[in-house]
Amino acid sequence: MGAFNNAWQLWGREGSNQYAVVIRGTVETVGSIFEDVMAVMIPGSGMLQVGSVSLDYKLANDPESAVHLGFALGLFVLLYDAKNGILAKLGALPDGAEVFISGHSQGAAIATLCRSFLEYSTTVAAKGFSYKTYVFAQPKPGNDHYGRDFDRITSNVNLGFRVTNSQDWVPQVPLSLQLLGSLNEPNILDELTGNFAFKMFTEGFDALEGHLEEIHLAKHVPQVSALEQILKSNPSLVLPASTASAIQLVPTLNFINCGSSISLPGTPGTNPTDPKDFFWQHHAAMYHGLLTTKFP
Repeated sequence: MGAFNNAWQLWGREGSNQYAVVIRGTVETVGSIFEDVMAVMIPGSGMLQVGSVSLDYKLANDPESAVHLGFALGLFVLLYDAKNGILAKLGALPDGAEVFISGHSQGAAIATLCRSFLEYSTTVAAKGFSYKTYVFAQPKPGNDHYGRDFDRITSNVNLGFRVTNSQDWVPQVPLSLQLLGSLNEPNILDELTGNFAFKMFTEGFDALEGHLEEIHLAKHVPQVSALEQILKSNPSLVLPASTASAIQLVPTLNFINCGSSISLPGTPGTNPTDPKDFFWQHHAAMYHGLLTTKFP
């Protein structure tokens, strides 16, 4: 569904009260790939203006948290579709269900954000669901403040796991850039703020950041327009656009992975039958093989 070509399934275990929200990874379409490369961040909580409507969202309690723009937009598409969205389908499940949240690759990042959303959302809170998260080959969904918040609600209670093949390159992206502004304060590096050379550097970075923000906001106009139509299908979940500001990016590229790590030792090398298969170490079948080897 949507301009990003996202997809998900709801699985149920027969004879039990257990269900799984399973989110698909990237496919070979322009929209799906574009979702991955929108690697800038928006606040982890706030108001997102989407065309003529706006969405009040919360993905973390930490005011310094920030999340990947593309993955967040993909999540909102999957959540709010009136007929086939995650919220619509979860609302039809029996009270007290055990719900697993899972995904591979791009779907792993969206699943991570989805679990955070369900932690803070009041939409299905009355259903009394319990949640457990398993994600595979997760690209980095947000900054360190978001990651700490996710770990607090999942990893601290052994309910959030990230499975990674040590030879897979996808969990290493988006590329991270940690600047002094990413550090908690107070810190000893605050003394540098009075240095002339440091001021010149930060001013130059601010100018570059503003330029990149203009480029990204212009590029995602078609996707935002498609998301607008989905949000309009659920008018009870959106607020008037007049209460929101335009999409604002957070000046950080400090992307990190989230969740308790389960590391699968991979064997370095290329696909012996197809050396040009750059995703060989990333395939779900590879993960299944490594999992059954390490946890027979």
